[in-house]
Amino acid sequence: MYKLPDTELWTGRTDSATNQEHFRHFQTIKFGDLTQQLNINEKQGVGLLGYAVDKGVELNKGRMGAKEGPDAIRKAFANLPDLSQCSICDYGNVEHHESQLIKTQQEYGHLVAESISRHKQTFLLGGGHDIAYAQYLGVREAYPDASIGVINIDAHFDTREEQSSTSGTSFRQILEEDDNTAYLVLGIQQGGNTAALFNYADAKGIQYVYADELLHQLSPPIKDKIERFIHHHDVIMFTICMDVIDSAFAPGVSATAVLGLYPNLVLEMAKRIIPSEKVSTISIAETNPQYDVDNRTAKLTANFFHHFIL
Repeated sequence: MYKLPDTELWTGRTDSATNQEHFRHFQTIKFGDLTQQLNINEKQGVGLLGYAVDKGVELNKGRMGAKEGPDAIRKAFANLPDLSQCSICDYGNVEHHESQLIKTQQEYGHLVAESISRHKQTFLLGGGHDIAYAQYLGVREAYPDASIGVINIDAHFDTREEQSSTSGTSFRQILEEDDNTAYLVLGIQQGGNTAALFNYADAKGIQYVYADELLHQLSPPIKDKIERFIHHHDVIMFTICMDVIDSAFAPGVSATAVLGLYPNLVLEMAKRIIPSEKVSTISIAETNPQYDVDNRTAKLTANFFHHFIL
């Protein structure tokens, strides 16, 4: 169910009420309704859309609470300085009240497509990583004939075989339903994926990089792998699961990571992907405020989005 933005979430410290050089995001945010039809001549700025859903996490037997992630991210993002002076519009959240998760994902996907039609960038705030399949539905609706390259920074493949959507099935659903897609995963942990998932990855030609290869720096071969993948596709769908990051930095997630990645390295990888004109949507999943410490994970997610604004 689509809910319009909660304007009361957008508060923060006021250093000046008139001088824009002192403004923070809460002072410049706009609000909109994605169900209203608009005549858009030129895409501008950033759209924000929350996926306040953790039903997929429940079905995947993870820790509940990620549905509170979007609003926690907003609160952290609101107080960050508005350095880019880019127009940002908050469109609120989609919540899950349907009999099946797929119906909520379809509703969300349609709203994603509408945001793509309005904005240069659309930031999608999770919620469980079933947001990725919903994101894909929106990207495919917006680009019906394009070759879609899916890049996921994640400790897990999320290609489980299940009868219905969960937070662990998104990328299998995409690959099985759409022959005009390919999948690259950065940060895979050996201890987080079964042999069956590795075998499926090899059978489907999924490209992946182990977390062990990303502990200290982004090596030239990995940079080349990312650049080649982007080059070979018309559109790039980019998503990050916060459980790829070491639990010392991101304790508030649905499944914490040991031997996870450092945030700066994740940011470095993202900054090699996002500047491409092929990237119109960016989702970050699995921020779970119920298990967070000092809002550490929500603040980190908000800072990622802050750095991603072009």
